[in-house]
Amino acid sequence: MPDTNQLFTLDRLDPQVVALHEGMQAQGLVSADPLAMPLHEARAAAERSHVFLNRNAPAIRTEEIEAAGPAGPLRLRLYRPPGGEGRPLPALVYFHGGGFVVNSVDTHDRLLRLLAVRSGAVVVAVAYGRAPEHRFPHQHDEALAALRWVARHGTSHGLDSGRIAVGGDSAGANLALGAALAARAPGEPRVSFGFLFYGMFAHDFHTPSHRRFGDGRYGLTTARMRWYWGQYLGHGETTRDPRAAPLLADLSGLPPLLLLAAGLDCLRDDSLRLAERLAAADVPYDLTVYESLPHSFASMTRLVEAADGAVTRAALAVRRHLGT
Repeated sequence: MPDTNQLFTLDRLDPQVVALHEGMQAQGLVSADPLAMPLHEARAAAERSHVFLNRNAPAIRTEEIEAAGPAGPLRLRLYRPPGGEGRPLPALVYFHGGGFVVNSVDTHDRLLRLLAVRSGAVVVAVAYGRAPEHRFPHQHDEALAALRWVARHGTSHGLDSGRIAVGGDSAGANLALGAALAARAPGEPRVSFGFLFYGMFAHDFHTPSHRRFGDGRYGLTTARMRWYWGQYLGHGETTRDPRAAPLLADLSGLPPLLLLAAGLDCLRDDSLRLAERLAAADVPYDLTVYESLPHSFASMTRLVEAADGAVTRAALAVRRHLGT
């Protein structure tokens, strides 16, 4: 395992990511590693780090909603783009990353605001239950419940329930893809588009990207991914359930998808393999690998131009597909 103080100093990494990490270190911020600290401390570290990352976010109106979930109330936060008053706006249902274990709607606040402003859609951010307090299929069921809320109750909150996109990063990309798959069933809300940042799509740690980047030299480790999956799935025989591992699902009938992968990421090949399966299923997709960026780059928009450009690309794709 490389020295954690040297994780972000390798030549292949975008220099702005190196500078960002150095700035965080200068402020005494540490990585949220649940393998190196108790879980409550890792969650607190993630929240503190994202306060730094979220500075200077656009000031837009938000609304807190309590919706009916599969096992109790489900908290949603609506981010409204400017200039949309007086007419129904499309909805982008977004699921944050964090291995199903850490992070929150708050850690992703800047990203969510940017997506709303740049897409022209209302971002419906889902505060799903985290593992290990809640385990699969709880999160999958809450993701589908969020879509159903938009379809059934969105109009009373200024949403156009006929124009819905999904998005997510890492574990959230897993939930976004799983929700889009579930939404193909008769009577479920229609999803028109989806974008997926560096998703974790299968319980597989033997890909070339895990072998190449799983030691943590660019941040995320294979060991941490194994632990996240364990917290999410528990000890049941669920590793091949397509609701948990959507890479294994029948992908036919999905809406167009935009895949945005990190080149320096042990999860890179999850996106590459998903692209291959989408092509085989005749699902329209677009794949971009950001070769000099690590996992979690969508949270680095304040200081990393390439990350900001990737978020803009996702937002403009939403705008194009939802007609905003």
